[in-house]
Parts: sequence; C-alpha cells; structure tokens
Amino acid sequence: MKWFVLVLFIPLAQALPLELKNYLDSRWKLNDTEQKYLLAQKILTKADVSSFGDKQNFDMQAAAWHKRNCQRVIRKLSQFELYPDWISFIKKLSYNEQTNLLTMHADHPLLPFPMVVHVIVERPSKPGRYPFTFPTGIFRGLKGHFEISQFDKKCFFYAESKWFGDKSKIPDTVIEIFAETLARIGGDILMRKSH
Repeated sequence: MKWFVLVLFIPLAQALPLELKNYLDSRWKLNDTEQKYLLAQKILTKADVSSFGDKQNFDMQAAAWHKRNCQRVIRKLSQFELYPDWISFIKKLSYNEQTNLLTMHADHPLLPFPMVVHVIVERPSKPGRYPFTFPTGIFRGLKGHFEISQFDKKCFFYAESKWFGDKSKIPDTVIEIFAETLARIGGDILMRKSH
C-alpha cells in the first residue's frame, strides 16, 4: 500500500520523455496515474474480454519501463529456460530454437486449471519488434507482438495481443483477472531479475 501512495505523489515534472510519450500515444493513451506507475517502474497491464453469442474476444496490452539499458535487460529476458526458477506459476518451460516454439506449463490459484501454453516466438536478441502466436489451446490463433525499445538510455517493453474465436468455458471477467494479474506478477519478477 505504501508504494501506491508514493507513486501518486511522483511530481508531474518528472514526466515521460517526449519520444516515449509519442510512441505510446499511438498504441496506448496513458492517463496521469498510469504514467506515474510507468515512471515508478511498475508493470502496466490491461485486458479486455467480451463475449458475443458463441464468440469471445480478448485484447491485452502490457508495458514496462526499466531503469537499465536494453542490452542488459534483453540478456535476462531471453533466458526463457530460467523462467521456472524465477516465476512460481511457471512450472516447466522448454524452447525449440529451430521452430521458435516455447512450451510452458503453468499453474496458479488464479488459473481455472493447470495449462500448457504453446507460443511461437523468436528469442529476443536486440531491440525490435517480435511477433508471436498461440498455435494450440483455448486461445488458438491468438496473435500479438512485443516491442523492445530504448528511451533515455532506459529499456522500454510494450506488448499487445488479440484473439477472437469460439467462446471458452471461462467467464470474461475471470480471463481478464488472471491475464492482467499473472502478466503483472511475471513482469515484476523479470524486472527485478534484470536489475
């Protein structure tokens, strides 16, 4: 609770660099509180899930601004195989360099059941844009990308993903809660590990 109060009192004079603000404005217009969170190196996550008849729609965004430069941060982020040692809800993870297939076994009280998630994604090696897709599972066909960029000698991470398909058995609100919360928990841990 203390960090929440402190974040609200970060002076507005300490603002996001103009280049970063312009970058974000075309992707995610942040309010003042969200900008303060980002300045305080807190993970921002937003998930919107809605159902229409027998269809379901999922949109998610995440952002983080690290105090270190991208070279150091990418070195840590790219070590997929160590994620189970760092993040408690990732029970097992493997990565195939030839197919770029990441296979993750996840379990957490927020998840409706233990999950095996397959993601096709290139291992990050430098700043840039990295597309990803889910080839299997309840969100089969989910597509997205993450971007790693450097602003003011600090590394910025932005991700978004979208999915539209047959309605799952999981209520919209439950998906929103577990997607936002687990992304924030995992992101916080990765931020700390890459300091």
